Amino acid sequence: MRLTAVAATALTAAALASLAPSPAMAGSYPIKDRRLTHNALYKSGQFPASACRLPAPANRGHAAVRAYLTTTYTCLNTAWGKHLRANGPASAKPSFTYMTSGNAPFCQGKAADIMPGAYCNPTGVIGVYLPGPVREYAPEVGFMLVMAHEYGHHVQRLTGVLQGAVQEKYTSKAHVLEAQRRYELQADCLAGVYIGSVWDAQKRSVPEWGALIAIAWSLGGEKGSKTNDHGSRANRARWFNKGFAAETPSACNTWTANPATVA
Repeated sequence: MRLTAVAATALTAAALASLAPSPAMAGSYPIKDRRLTHNALYKSGQFPASACRLPAPANRGHAAVRAYLTTTYTCLNTAWGKHLRANGPASAKPSFTYMTSGNAPFCQGKAADIMPGAYCNPTGVIGVYLPGPVREYAPEVGFMLVMAHEYGHHVQRLTGVLQGAVQEKYTSKAHVLEAQRRYELQADCLAGVYIGSVWDAQKRSVPEWGALIAIAWSLGGEKGSKTNDHGSRANRARWFNKGFAAETPSACNTWTANPATVA
């Protein structure tokens, strides 16, 4: 779930290169690019409910998890493709690759750099890397969350959000970090929109919901990160839940949100 050249380095490198020599702004950093603040995605309406039938990765072996993720990927293509085609933006599909070796090449780097997953902006590829026995990883809803988040980055690319974020003028490293958090938290929210649209049809349980929120919480910026570029635990859970409850991208405008909610 990183914003690397994979999705983030593209933003970070370009943003840092564009830094003006002026002093850092105090508090919030206003975002000016209308592709971010007034994107047509926010007016695209309710997300279509769908019934994505997923194979249960019962034995938690790599073949079963690969099948689960591949089916999730196919369902994401169908749901987002239908929504985007109905609202204008192109709906080209990303590719998907599942890796078990840390040395496998991925997006100008290798798989070991992206655990558990990432979106490669230059090539439009979603990568998931899970080494070792997969039974040690999150419950199956966690795999769905990883895929839905990375697909959210693909949606950001298709709708011009990524391009707007790269071309926005930044005034300090703190400004760049806040923009990265807005970008990542928006992907969390878009993941929530999709998962909310299939949750009832999949007859998910209350304990599974609790596990999903716990996973979103655990991925927050306080967990072993030198820089908080993805958002705090509370904010990651908040934005995911916001998208889940609303089931519409209109809930996901992180670019005009109060800075406290993107910290």
